[in-house]
Amino acid sequence: MRKKLTFGLFAAAMIVGGVGTATAAPAGCESGWVCLYRDDDYRGGQVSLTNSTTAISHLSSRGFNDNADSYYSNYTYDSAWWTDANYVGRRVCMHNNTSNRSFSFQDSDEASSTKKYTSRTAC
Repeated sequence: MRKKLTFGLFAAAMIVGGVGTATAAPAGCESGWVCLYRDDDYRGGQVSLTNSTTAISHLSSRGFNDNADSYYSNYTYDSAWWTDANYVGRRVCMHNNTSNRSFSFQDSDEASSTKKYTSRTAC
């Protein structure tokens, strides 16, 4: 009975989601990248900060403005997204090697710009 209860509590915690330490990267989110996804659970198309693209000042230029609902950071430093273009508005940090499989109601479909930092303490 104790095993079932422990597993049940773990499963419930996983369903609730939230920001956590990143596990295996979703397909298409390479090492060193930070990926924003259109839908929960890293689905629905993505826009990525890669090794050569370290910032996107207007997510609308990628057809992705106000569309993000999850992220995966496969990057060793912090990164962030903002509610407005040009890194203005409310900043939401994405710490190194973390993920969020389902944004909160407040954050859902709000990202308008994003960039990678070169520090683990930028956020």
